[in-house]
Amino acid sequence: MKRKQEKEELIRYIERIRDDEGHAVVDVDLGEDVTRYDPLSLKGQKDLNGEIYDYIEAQTNIIPAEVPLRIRFHGEFTEAEQEEIKTAIHRHYVMKSFDLSWDLMANLRKMLILAIFGAAVLAVYLYFAITGEHVFMTEILSIVGSFSLWEAADALLLERPHLRREMRNNDQSLSERIEFVTAEPKTEPKTEQL
Repeated sequence: MKRKQEKEELIRYIERIRDDEGHAVVDVDLGEDVTRYDPLSLKGQKDLNGEIYDYIEAQTNIIPAEVPLRIRFHGEFTEAEQEEIKTAIHRHYVMKSFDLSWDLMANLRKMLILAIFGAAVLAVYLYFAITGEHVFMTEILSIVGSFSLWEAADALLLERPHLRREMRNNDQSLSERIEFVTAEPKTEPKTEQL
């Protein structure tokens, strides 16, 4: 029952933040009080402050990858700043995409090597188990072969789906629409004089 309520609450949340075009909208305050850029990044290769990416990813983490994103930055921006921010965000998610692709390739390599190694060790184990020679060595081969196959299964059944899910979320972020909303100037409330 609790799980069903959580699911319904998530659906209501996603519907609440969706706009008329079906995008999930995340509003980010980049006003004067916010450090926009990573202080270690240089001009020409400026990157946004890591806290901005963390905030966006925290807000979009539960949104299914099929739902398109719209990120709205609130503050005062020149045309050059808008382009700089868009470029930095695109570069960030492209680099993350490369990193995830390399992780997927490493995962595949690890899975294949461990599966082949585990199968070979278990084949040697079976030979020694049938011939009855080297009883102690047979037990060690059994443990090593089983462990290798277990790790290969872990790479296939646990690590790989997680990496694929991260890749889909990153693809969602790569295709997000970025908009800039100019902050409205604060005005003092008018008071009527009698």
